[in-house]
Amino acid sequence: MNRNEVRHRVIATLLKADGPLARDELLALCELPESDVQPVLAELVGSGQVVEGLLVPGRAAPQYRWAARWAERTRREAADSRKRLSWAVDPGEILPERKLEIDSPHVSAFHRYVIDEYSPPADKRLLVILQCSVRRPFSSSPSHASMRRAIRVATGADPARDFEACDVHVVVLASRIGPVPYELEDVYPANVGGGGVKHFRDEQYGRVRPILAARMAEYLTARRGSYDHMAAFTDGRYGEVMRDARRIAGADLPVFPRRDGPAIVRMGRSKPRTYWQKYWIQLYLEIVRWLARPGQAAAKRRLEELDVVYR
Repeated sequence: MNRNEVRHRVIATLLKADGPLARDELLALCELPESDVQPVLAELVGSGQVVEGLLVPGRAAPQYRWAARWAERTRREAADSRKRLSWAVDPGEILPERKLEIDSPHVSAFHRYVIDEYSPPADKRLLVILQCSVRRPFSSSPSHASMRRAIRVATGADPARDFEACDVHVVVLASRIGPVPYELEDVYPANVGGGGVKHFRDEQYGRVRPILAARMAEYLTARRGSYDHMAAFTDGRYGEVMRDARRIAGADLPVFPRRDGPAIVRMGRSKPRTYWQKYWIQLYLEIVRWLARPGQAAAKRRLEELDVVYR
């Protein structure tokens, strides 16, 4: 059987499947040897047409699913999470920014939902924790634009605009809440703007720092089996909180950026001016380290196309 025929049979089998297929299941349904199927699978995964990984916990890995169908499942799960969170918080009266505190009932309800009821999308085995921003939603801020660029260049998909297709799951360290998954960033009270911990008075920061660290550690502990790799991209006080959380949870969680780490000198004809424009390369390099060889090669090509020079 030639390669095109093998490709057709593999695609047809994945499209007919009701859920992810382990490699042995796929081979059995295709009635083909692994030596014929594996090169086709690698090509389909590399082009983004097929998703590969531990898609359903408790079953043999790797598992495979036609990407468009897996993205639709992720889209439905995200919409359902937003709906269930809205019911759980049930704000009644929407509190203004000045009255919304870390121990407000709505904030506590949000956090308990994320820890006790929420489940990260099953296809997102890579976790990146980002710090919050003044602007809402978080993903619309200039700082997140640079951090999202790191993820987009590494994986080929934007974690906000291409949520269903992106392999990376973003969780935001929000100053008045704690962990906020990207797909819930537009749900009250996460959608209420305001200054972050870097704007807090020393005594206020001293009070909220251990609370935020405990909440982030709680997320890391509760979701320990959901991710294959994790990293935080949090600076200043946000970095302090995440290092505290890492210690409490006993988590293998590198915290970027590092002052002595790589920094971008030039991208095309422009020179970076802001902190995030300079240091997103560190997050990019960490994510690339997590990828399989074909993904690493594609990430390198995307970086070269941007003409990025870093030291």
